[in-house]
Order: sequence, then structure tokens, then C-alpha cells
Amino acid sequence: MNSISISKLVTILLVPSLFFFCKPKEEETTDAIVSFIVGKATAEKAGSVLKASDRIVESEIVKTDKDATLDLTTTLGTVRLLGGSEASIAALRADQNYIKINSGNILVKVAKLKKNESISIDTPTVVAAVRGTQFWGQVNPANETGTFAVREGSVQITRKDDEARVLVKAGEAVDLGPGIKALKVRPAAAGELSAMEQIDQMK
Repeated sequence: MNSISISKLVTILLVPSLFFFCKPKEEETTDAIVSFIVGKATAEKAGSVLKASDRIVESEIVKTDKDATLDLTTTLGTVRLLGGSEASIAALRADQNYIKINSGNILVKVAKLKKNESISIDTPTVVAAVRGTQFWGQVNPANETGTFAVREGSVQITRKDDEARVLVKAGEAVDLGPGIKALKVRPAAAGELSAMEQIDQMK
């Protein structure tokens, strides 16, 4: 075999190998696990009634009945949907969770995250960036109002229409609505602090 033939053979063998090694790595998704449930909750796209230990995949929409409680646990934390709530699981990555709360009340418990890890809670009007935090959120899509109250850590709230930001710390709350121009924190009300005590029950 002459040198030209050998060169051609090496090229033929190398090209597929280079393609394989240079191919971009697809980002792996993870699932959320139903870690606690009382009452009825449904996975809308799957058309199923949820039970403990069920896996919720990315892009699923979850709804809770009026008196239900549902905990969804990911690799980064736990989100509790209280009765009459709806959430869309927008993105579930090993280092990033993006959950849309369309309506209702939620409680969030997140351990201290690494620099490259993040959880974002998206509502119709704001995005809450979460890190090592325990907080409660309420979303009323009909009149575009809502409230976030923080029990532990801090939450940065960014309003979508004008990118106004406010940092809400432990023991504080912020009210949201179309008539509110400046985002201002206030002391969390006794009822809000009391509602967040059930976070201790969450995994």
C-alpha cells in the first residue's frame, strides 16, 4: 500500500471520530418528583391524576384542586403548590430549574446553591431569582396582583414590563400590581410569616 493510500485511509477513519468528539453535548434534563400530596392534583399534558413518587417531566403543567397540597422536589429544592394553583415546569436541568407559577399560592424551599446553580420562579408579571431561600408567593393573574414574602435568605424580584428590581430579605415582603410604580419592601405580615411555617414540613 503506497503512502497516498495510507493517507486516504487515515483521513477516512479520523473524520467520523472528529465529528463524534466535536458534536455539542446535549444538556441533560431531570425530573421533578411528587414528594408529598394531599387531595387531588393533575398533570394536564399527561392527563393523569398524580400520586406520591410520580415523576413530572419538563414542560408539564400541574394543577391542584381547591383543598389540595402538592410538593414537587427537584435536584435543587422543593416547591409546594397549595390549593387552586397551577404551575408549568418550564426547565429542569441538573443545575437550573425554571418554574412558571400561572396562578395560586406557592411555598419554596431551596438549599444553598453553588455558583452555577439557580432556581427561577416565573409569574405573569415578575421573575423571582432564588438562592438558599425559603419564601411564599401568591399570584392572581386576573388582576395581575401578587405578593412575595421571605422567611429565610433573600429573593430578587424583577418586574417584566420595566425590569425594576427589588431584593426582598428575611422577614420582608413585597406587593405587586398594575397600580404600583415603585417596588417597595415592607415587613412581612403575621399571617404571611405563619403561613410559611409549614415550610418546615417540606423536604
